Amino acid sequence: MNKKIISAIASGLLLGIPFCIPSFFFLLFFAWIPLLWLEEKTINHPNSYVLFNYAFLSFLIWNILAYWWVGKAQITGVILIILINSLLLALIFWMISRTRKSLKIAILFPFLLIWLGFEYFDTWWDLAWPWLNLGNAFASAPKWIQWYEFTGTRGGSLWIILINLGFFALIKNPKKKIVFRAIGMFLLIGIPLLFSIFLYHQKENVRGTKSFALIQPNLDPYTEKFVPENEEKHFADFLKTADSICSIHHPEFLFAPETVILTPIDETKPNQSYNYLRLLELKKKYPKTKILIGTHSKIESESFNSALFLSDTITPEFYHKTKLVPLFERVPFDKYLSFLKDYSIEIGGYQGTYSSNNDIDYFLSDSIALVPVVCFESIFGDYCAQRVPEIPSFICMITNDGWWKTTPGYQHHFNFSRLRAIESRRDYIRVANNGISAHINSKGTIIAKTKWWNKTVLTGELILRKEKTFYSEHGDYIGRVCLFIATLLLIFVKIRVSTQSIVKRNS
Repeated sequence: MNKKIISAIASGLLLGIPFCIPSFFFLLFFAWIPLLWLEEKTINHPNSYVLFNYAFLSFLIWNILAYWWVGKAQITGVILIILINSLLLALIFWMISRTRKSLKIAILFPFLLIWLGFEYFDTWWDLAWPWLNLGNAFASAPKWIQWYEFTGTRGGSLWIILINLGFFALIKNPKKKIVFRAIGMFLLIGIPLLFSIFLYHQKENVRGTKSFALIQPNLDPYTEKFVPENEEKHFADFLKTADSICSIHHPEFLFAPETVILTPIDETKPNQSYNYLRLLELKKKYPKTKILIGTHSKIESESFNSALFLSDTITPEFYHKTKLVPLFERVPFDKYLSFLKDYSIEIGGYQGTYSSNNDIDYFLSDSIALVPVVCFESIFGDYCAQRVPEIPSFICMITNDGWWKTTPGYQHHFNFSRLRAIESRRDYIRVANNGISAHINSKGTIIAKTKWWNKTVLTGELILRKEKTFYSEHGDYIGRVCLFIATLLLIFVKIRVSTQSIVKRNS
């Protein structure tokens, strides 16, 4: 096995292990070095696609380590996810190399612009799957990245790339200005860490507290949750538990996980739903308790994965999940390829294509905002943070993580919630069917959590905060700027290469 293949494998392992074992996140500070060495060795190779091949091998290993657990639910889905992501990432790295060769510049400029621009692009197109955005790797180490309130995860990706390039420069020229470079690396790593420690110990303005209770039903999605004949029993059990909690604790907010109600509620005629009427009876019995619960809903021919909010007994409010899981909850590009709508991948006995139409950012009750997040949406920091208003508020995520059984999948998904809390500086309530439910504070610290795969309840006091963070106010500005400049840069390089090719042919 030659050195180039070994280097490609090494980068793949170093990139993948942190997304498989969260506590090894620090490996990303060195993960790109073998690939950067490969890029230098192949940049003048007569076969311009040789780097693409090595990069594909690296990213294939990265994706396998990061996503193998999806195969617990759907083997076809995991194969497609791994292949598509590996090809896309290899293409991006290849374009970075081609750009720097064409412009005859160092790799720093195109690497930062094109990679960060793609990470942002990967949060909003139809195949959006930002799980592997580099900045997500710090999800298990919130004390390291309190400055995400200013940059979001894109700042973490920027940090990782800069550190890798810095170490690579040290390795390439170990004797050239070694002291100056060592000091530079020390500052590059140390300043963000010191700033994070400073922010972590800062006191925040509290705008009140509210009591809450959440229910974790713990229904197996394969054998219990989505079995139609079990719906009546499961919902009755939920109501019995909710009644007991409300009678003892009298919480101001009661939370239940994703899709507790399976039979769709017609949003224009909710009273036609027997389950809705039963939920309404519970609300009338405890009028001071506001209820958030996951449900399926519909409006005419459109179906939604929704969060239903009852703050009074008159008007129900529905939030529709907007960031849908590609292939599983929605067939990509169905607007242009409508015939594919009926071909979403089956998972755990459930199959369907949801609509993503939504006109609600948050629920408002008694001048308090509840920002709902449904499952997969918790990976999208920009989307979550920009919906947080500048009034006393908190975030509540509803999810069902049982698809992945006891694998790194549910653990990573849980940790992403800590990033969202930091970015918006809001208390974060996480309500899972059979994942991990938790109360996370605005520093990303876990105040309380449930055990994995247990039927249980959790009660507590959440803190309300009002001020918007810089990131909540401006969103993913780093990603937007990088994508804009990277697009112009790639267009310029394409024109330049085409022009040079024409001149060469005519000479």
